[in-house]
Amino acid sequence: MIRLGLETATDFCSVALEVDGEVNRREGLAPRRHAELLIPWIRELLAEQGVGFGDLDALAVSRGPGGFTSLRIGLGVAQGIALAHGLPIHAVSTLAALARAADPEVRAGHVVAILDARMSEIYAGCFEGRSGQHVPVGPEVVLPPAKLALPGEGPWLAAGSGLASYGETLEGMLAGRVTTTLPGCWPDARSVLALAETVEPVPAWKLEPKYVRDDVTG
Repeated sequence: MIRLGLETATDFCSVALEVDGEVNRREGLAPRRHAELLIPWIRELLAEQGVGFGDLDALAVSRGPGGFTSLRIGLGVAQGIALAHGLPIHAVSTLAALARAADPEVRAGHVVAILDARMSEIYAGCFEGRSGQHVPVGPEVVLPPAKLALPGEGPWLAAGSGLASYGETLEGMLAGRVTTTLPGCWPDARSVLALAETVEPVPAWKLEPKYVRDDVTG
């Protein structure tokens, strides 16, 4: 199995190539540089493994929520490759990928993934660790940090850029419920690949972003 994973929904740009279970990647914190970096990184990874676009079996890409412009770049590249080579695409939740990046071994009982949504809001998704997977608990939401509420008792692991941006507010909201915080954790392409099998693939023409809110910003 040869799969290419892309994650561009945040300021963190990430590409991963899986070849028979081995994953290699390129990634980095690169605000507004996704369009510049994405294709060169993809070509580098393919060249290192001695494979081409025609050797790919599928793609996996982060579908949002996230920044409008950066998200569309990743989706557009994935769609272009898939259309050119007749490949299916696994569209993975950005918040689920963040939960996986924060807890790759699924050891935490509960994970809340929090991204800075700008406009004084956060994107948040709650997950329960169950049978080696992070199972969503409720819908993904966008809301002011002061309105974040965690279901159940926890304890919770909290991760994502929302913690870095609104830490003081969130600390008060999460006090006593969260035992570990990872404000520097980002969703990445390796996690997107790890979650590919949990979502049904779609043909390229059916790939759509999930913004969570209608009023989007770049």
